[in-house]
Amino acid sequence: MTETAVQDLVVHGDIALADGTVLRDGWLGITSGRITNTSATPLSGKQVVRASGHLILPGFVDAHVHTRSCVDEGITATTRAAAAGGTTTIIDMPFDKPARPVNSLKRFESKVADIGDEAIVDVGLYATFPPEGDLGMIAAMAKAGAVGFKVSTIEVDPVRFPRIPDGRLYEAFQEIATTNRPVTAHQENQEIIFAQAEVFQARGRNTPIDHALSRPPVAETEAAGRLLELAYWTGAHLHMVHGTLPRTFELIEWNRSQGVRASGETCIQYLLLTMDALREQGGRMKCNPPLRSQEDVEGLWEQVDSGLVDIITSDHSPYPLQQKECADIFQAYAGMPGVETLGTLLYSEGVATGRIGLTRFLELVSSGPADLFGFGQKGRLQEGADGDFVIFDPNAEWTLDENAMHYAVGWSPYHGRPLRGRVVSTWLRGHLIANNGEVIGKPGIGQFTSPT
Repeated sequence: MTETAVQDLVVHGDIALADGTVLRDGWLGITSGRITNTSATPLSGKQVVRASGHLILPGFVDAHVHTRSCVDEGITATTRAAAAGGTTTIIDMPFDKPARPVNSLKRFESKVADIGDEAIVDVGLYATFPPEGDLGMIAAMAKAGAVGFKVSTIEVDPVRFPRIPDGRLYEAFQEIATTNRPVTAHQENQEIIFAQAEVFQARGRNTPIDHALSRPPVAETEAAGRLLELAYWTGAHLHMVHGTLPRTFELIEWNRSQGVRASGETCIQYLLLTMDALREQGGRMKCNPPLRSQEDVEGLWEQVDSGLVDIITSDHSPYPLQQKECADIFQAYAGMPGVETLGTLLYSEGVATGRIGLTRFLELVSSGPADLFGFGQKGRLQEGADGDFVIFDPNAEWTLDENAMHYAVGWSPYHGRPLRGRVVSTWLRGHLIANNGEVIGKPGIGQFTSPT
């Protein structure tokens, strides 16, 4: 489309371009839900949005979300929160409640249909597979659009979220390698963690900090090393989720140097919170893997800046506070809400503080996850891409209030945190879905998104 044509939507502001530069006082054109061009000179549009002085960013992509780990949350509430926070695409994990893991083509197709009815932002889906039996569902679900296959080396639930034995993993890695989709792994050594939990509980050590202390760093790094070896010998692409330790990313990087197809993510909570938060706020701050030391946090920030960390996610897995605030930390549910605050928190604590630049920020929460999972039409403001964007005020100073969040569970681990930078509005394929904290998009505007 030529710059002189009248477009459906034109946006004026400081446009974060795909090449990493910012087009100050630029123009973004969108027609039929796709970006037609970016321009330094005015464009003509049926609708013109003037956002001078604000950043125009590509919509955020949160590649690690659990919409159905809590039956009270679900696809609509999660995607409503995502829209409010500038996230226009999520990738949902397959460990759904009640015990209905997405481990068959029938369940996969059923969830795709639910997205069409319930989602307010676009949704990609992980699949998984059972601990035994034929593995033919892997190829079938990949063909149906699964972005990858989630596995765990520790059992959370014997049906919904099982441990996959090493022999089974070896077989599955080979099968998944033929699909060219990643294996995504929760890496914790079950034997170490279960044994340590028994020791701690036998000694009456069940306070919040004991959650972190009973899941030592070696449990994460040993499992990471084992999974990377499986990737080496099978040729599968291994994506390591929620890495909490600098050593985990050192292992990934060393294996990449050996030719292993490997990538890794950390989550925003591991950059902003330490295990001291468990002492201060108790079960609210329980997550798996656990929060780590201040030294680990600083080390992760260095790796985020240097490029060793590929993407940052929220691992949004919320539960009501009555399931979190228990006298015995081992009885508390693990997980916290985060999809609404991912982009804003990383901007505030990363870009606004000078820890990372704007280009790196967008690599971590927009273009990086889009590229990693094959969403070629997402993550960048460039011609032909989906018209998913965020109008963002980089100078806004405000305090996060959990009562203003859009989660069904009604709380946030970042309540009371002062922030700099705020989402003004969120747009999905050229449609306004959230404005000044009010979600306008209706369930069904979001679409199932698969690798291209």
